[in-house]
Amino acid sequence: MASNINLKLKQKQYESTVVEFINEKKGYFLVVSDDQNFISLLRNTVAKHLAIATDALSVVTNTDYIIKSIRDVSMRKKNVLVFMERMLEGRDTGILVRQVKNAYSDVKIIILTGETERQRLVLLHEIGADNFISKPISVNTLIEKIAFTIKPQGKLGQLIDTARAMVQQGSHESALKVCRKILELKPNSAAGLLVMGDAYQALGKMDRARECFEEASRNADLYLEPLKKLADLNKLIGDSEAQLGYLERLDRLSPLNVERKVDMGEIHVEMGNQEKAEELFELAVTQATREAMAYIGDISERIATIYSERDPERAERFLRKALDAKGDMLDRGDLGTFNRLGIALRKQGKWRDATIEYQKALRIAPDDENLYYNMSMAFAEGKEFRDARSNMLKAMAINPDLPRRDKTIAFNMGLVFMRAGGRDYAERCLQVALELDPDFDLARQALERLGQSS
Repeated sequence: MASNINLKLKQKQYESTVVEFINEKKGYFLVVSDDQNFISLLRNTVAKHLAIATDALSVVTNTDYIIKSIRDVSMRKKNVLVFMERMLEGRDTGILVRQVKNAYSDVKIIILTGETERQRLVLLHEIGADNFISKPISVNTLIEKIAFTIKPQGKLGQLIDTARAMVQQGSHESALKVCRKILELKPNSAAGLLVMGDAYQALGKMDRARECFEEASRNADLYLEPLKKLADLNKLIGDSEAQLGYLERLDRLSPLNVERKVDMGEIHVEMGNQEKAEELFELAVTQATREAMAYIGDISERIATIYSERDPERAERFLRKALDAKGDMLDRGDLGTFNRLGIALRKQGKWRDATIEYQKALRIAPDDENLYYNMSMAFAEGKEFRDARSNMLKAMAINPDLPRRDKTIAFNMGLVFMRAGGRDYAERCLQVALELDPDFDLARQALERLGQSS
């Protein structure tokens, strides 16, 4: 019973923090997302759950306008909290996070994501993301995430914020006093030790600063900030070898940071380690190329989508560009592109070319029933019914419930089996089509023809 009361009190505290941010501190939510479910959840949370006017929230779906939108809101003396999709319009928003933080360091950013690799999240945090939301999310958890992003919750967090502000204002001795209180409340607090190290460094006490940063690092194995502070401190005092050691530790924790590899390579050049420098520079260029090519591929696919219904030939050209841009980086995430390319080819009557593309995709995902289904349809369009039947059977072997996914899929499967001599399969698929839609006249007519041929 007591724990339930405590939870409710904490939730009320989180709600008060968010309301105070909007009403008293001129807070503003800028949502960079095309996820209508999340946008609706946030709007309802703001308007109904927290009773805040919805004019404190706006949505941007085009990443080209995000910097302008932040500038416009900031000019109205608003404190901006940005909710940003990790992927938007097929584009990784990591570069955008860096741009926002470089232009507006005070803006808070919450990244919206589904499942993603840990290394990518580590990089996003390193370049400026303040928090992460894994979708879907409940109203209460959403409010809690917002509260922790805009203001530390509890006495400890507030003391850390106070100490940081003192360091920024040049009140270094006062900051050290507050840091000692922090460490009394929570011995070995990594955040408290970091601020203490900043204060000592500003006072020129480099050894004491180093001790604080190293202690912070020992107490937070995956916390990048202490290692970054140590690398910067050793650069400041001219100890390149120690700086390199900390950069290498950072690289192991966050290996996707291209700029850090260049920094490491530069130190190796200065130390005369040309071979190691060259290796790091090559890795940096390879990673940067991967990111650039992935972006080119995403743009090409967007253009192909525009052409998909109007001009299959041009759609084909841009879909090929999308796949070519990925080079040897193709994975299961590209299966949709292969399927769309196959459809674009089939619309042009190039069914044989479509089967070739599906075969390439099967090398990436040999257990994907959709590829076998589409391959079967392509062979059927070329009147190669034996191959059509063989591939449709492979699709059903992988997923026996494939016909139940959609009435049109079930109907198409039924037609393929009718023409390829698979009467039992044809009957089963057509019956499924009618189960899914009892008014599906084409499926009923096909079943009647099947009965007349018996």
